[in-house]
Amino acid sequence: MVDGMPLSVADAERVFGTVCVPCVDGKMVQAPHPRSSTKTTKCELVHTDVGAPLTESLGGSIYFITALEDSTGFITATPIKKKGMASQVLKTHIKQLETLTGVHVKRVRHDGAKEYLTNDLKAWYEDKGITSEMTAPYKAQQNGKAERANLTLMERVRAALLDAGAEEELLAEALASVVHVQNRSPKAGLDVTPLEALTGRRSNVSGFRDWGSRAWALKPKKQQRKLEPRTDVGRFVGYTVGEKAYRIFEDGTNKVFERRDVLMEETPAKADSSGDGSSAGPQLTMTEDSDNKGGMDESMDMLDAEGDGGEKSLPVEDSESEDDGDPDSLADDNEDEERQGQNDSMPPIGTSTSDVCNSAPGPRGSTRRPSPKVTWWKKDPKAYLATGSEWAAKDDCDLTKPPANEKEARARPDWLLWKQAIREEVAGHKKLGTWSTTKGSNKQHKAVKTRFVFDIQHDAEGQKTRYKARLVAQGFNQVPGRDFDETWAPVPNSATSRALFAVAAANGWEVHHVDVKTAFLNAKMDREMYIKLPEGAESGERADFRRLNLALYGTKQAGRLWGIKLKEELEPMGATRSTVDPCLYEWHHPVHGRVFILVYVVGLIVAGERFSGLEAIKSGVAAKFEVRDMGVVKDFIGMQVMRDKKTKKLRLSSPGHIMALLQDFGMHTCTPNKTAMA
Repeated sequence: MVDGMPLSVADAERVFGTVCVPCVDGKMVQAPHPRSSTKTTKCELVHTDVGAPLTESLGGSIYFITALEDSTGFITATPIKKKGMASQVLKTHIKQLETLTGVHVKRVRHDGAKEYLTNDLKAWYEDKGITSEMTAPYKAQQNGKAERANLTLMERVRAALLDAGAEEELLAEALASVVHVQNRSPKAGLDVTPLEALTGRRSNVSGFRDWGSRAWALKPKKQQRKLEPRTDVGRFVGYTVGEKAYRIFEDGTNKVFERRDVLMEETPAKADSSGDGSSAGPQLTMTEDSDNKGGMDESMDMLDAEGDGGEKSLPVEDSESEDDGDPDSLADDNEDEERQGQNDSMPPIGTSTSDVCNSAPGPRGSTRRPSPKVTWWKKDPKAYLATGSEWAAKDDCDLTKPPANEKEARARPDWLLWKQAIREEVAGHKKLGTWSTTKGSNKQHKAVKTRFVFDIQHDAEGQKTRYKARLVAQGFNQVPGRDFDETWAPVPNSATSRALFAVAAANGWEVHHVDVKTAFLNAKMDREMYIKLPEGAESGERADFRRLNLALYGTKQAGRLWGIKLKEELEPMGATRSTVDPCLYEWHHPVHGRVFILVYVVGLIVAGERFSGLEAIKSGVAAKFEVRDMGVVKDFIGMQVMRDKKTKKLRLSSPGHIMALLQDFGMHTCTPNKTAMA
């Protein structure tokens, strides 16, 4: 074949049993992993694995642990906050499996991660007689069933979140629902579902609903008020664990509660449509209270993904209803009982009328046929859109502090005051044209969410002066360079403020206070930006995307734009901006004399030699903006202004703030002592 080859090399024969080290170093590859054909019995082998770090859920979880029963394919998944919780969760799942099936788990297979090698877990294995099987290092293929189970779960969770347009923080709830449905769905290689293979009982899936559907949950009777909405509004995010109810993610509060009586609005594209022309509009959804052949199904929910403990917010019922003894309330209660009786006689969703008629009558069966579907929901599904309170108003609630959100405001006795404040805020936005209707979606425009922020304004003595609700944008979602450039607000230096008050006191000048209403909204946005309004912010309509026209509170550039707008209006009036402090303006007039204008965000302090000069400035500002003339300054940014013109002294004090500090540190009952200040 070739010439010049030495005979000793050409006649060389292969010697079996020897290793060519250079060949091994240069050519060695991974051996193939054959598919396992071993058959196992029930609870003989359990595969487990911990999912990779994810976005933090509402309850603070960033991992999840799965446990897969090998023979039936039944899987459980539980979100956990840290990997150190994996061993305790795994022990809980194994105990529940053994209790349910009556068979002891014999083997547990894992990837050898540190969370599976704790001394406590090893001792527990020895006590239970369980063999711990650890895969070879960096050989995830040997734990392939658990790895594939995690991959399948994440694919379905991702699809559920994207389909519903939900936030990633709801991944724990989506994971729980995916596991719940997967255990009750057909599986390759089995003639029954994993849950039926494990328990021997067929599952009832009539209560399945589209994840993320709009939901209206009936409030418990003791939380209902006569003239308030009877429902809490949110989105369906899962099924309860060991209970007969649905989990609802409440709008505006980022809390999940559980209710039995829920009406869901499933979109026509998702809802089933039969040949009889049934509509895909909202349906009243209830769970069965009586035991049936799927009763074991309910007990298995304890092994499903439990969600995060911090995400579950059960309603707290009052010991007594505030309507006790009221004849009108008693009449309402009677009507509720009649409706409840009708609801109890209704079959669960998914059960046909013929099934109900052919079923064996119970001891107290009713001959009444189920009432027809209410058609007014189909005509106007949005007509019932409302928000309600999760907790009833309590007599001992702290009314001195503003509510954290609209939900909490509705539960307070002073809700009417907050409601009026919201109306004034929305009316102001409509009058100014803060936003305009636009076509599009969040994928196109990346809209920024908005919410109502509540505040109680006090005077220097700490007395309530005004209930205020303000619609603000969640500016932390804005992207620098795309939504805004520079950020600042007109806040004067403290030395400038003190110097102006000192000069005014020494010269006997008049000092007045002017507050500009919705000041930021007088400036136009400098960038194209879109917002998503809260539910019911505009004529009771659902949340929608709007083009932002004005500098809404909460946006990063709102303060800067307002400062620029104010400068553009004051300078044509003859005011000159200080070169030392940009928040101080000086105005000279041959008749009215000299006037200084100090700008503190939305408040203006006007000080001048003559009263006519102050009136001229206030009239000029009122012609440009809607203002509130506070008259002679009495308090400024929470400080009390006390003036004695005879002695030409002006004192600044903050008794309300001082008392609040003393109360926070438990010193409000201490005896005061006069101490000279240097």
